[in-house]
Amino acid sequence: MYPNRYVYKLYILTLICIIICKNYTYAIIEGDEMIPHITDMTLEQFSNWLAPIVNCEIFASRECLIALLAEGAPHETLEDEFREFFNGYYVLALELEEHEESVLAFIEGSSTLGHLKHRVAAVEAQRKISPLGREARRMGLSVHGDPLPEIKVAALSPNKFRQFVQTLGGWRLFVSRKRLVKLMETEKPIKIVDRLRSELCEFFVCYLELELFLENYDYDPDEGLELRPEFIEELEREEEYIRSGGKMFTLEEVAEELGIDLKCTN
Repeated sequence: MYPNRYVYKLYILTLICIIICKNYTYAIIEGDEMIPHITDMTLEQFSNWLAPIVNCEIFASRECLIALLAEGAPHETLEDEFREFFNGYYVLALELEEHEESVLAFIEGSSTLGHLKHRVAAVEAQRKISPLGREARRMGLSVHGDPLPEIKVAALSPNKFRQFVQTLGGWRLFVSRKRLVKLMETEKPIKIVDRLRSELCEFFVCYLELELFLENYDYDPDEGLELRPEFIEELEREEEYIRSGGKMFTLEEVAEELGIDLKCTN
């Protein structure tokens, strides 16, 4: 739900960016400062970049799901928490995809990460959807030309849904995240910076494998949710405004109004 005009415009802006940048690597950057390549980051930059990643909502939600499974929580309760889990997965994907190219290049150029190279190759060989399709799929959408997922999560029986959640809750991503946090909390992190980068690569490959697994599942976290009445009224007013000849805004004008610098690079 999008309670005000600015959040709604940001949502629309995001959708537009997905469409117009489908053949590009894109970034929405505040100001002119860009995050450096992971191999060029100082230890402080690297730790600061990792902090929001390892603290994404998906990890707290996963703990809730594990607890709910253990106590035999009702199906509806599991569904509600899974929605939070999936939204957390979406946020994590946004954090990680900005650096996908550099992380994969680091893995490819490493002489000690051969096992991860094989896992990345396996993911790339099995992927069925485009990069744009991966982004759209997380919002419950699809891109023309990409195969549709075979399994609808909402149609799973309670037992099948519980098994599905158990599989996700046991994913290696969560074990890798714990190792990352432990390394980040060491008293002398400068001595283990190479291990930190290697563990990040393990974490990233686990994320790629999770995303590959979810390719076969159709899930829209907003399905079944009701829009707030005031938001519906706002949409109706905007629609009437446009019908009556009201001014529409270009992408650049919306970005300027929101104070966002939108850049697309090859």
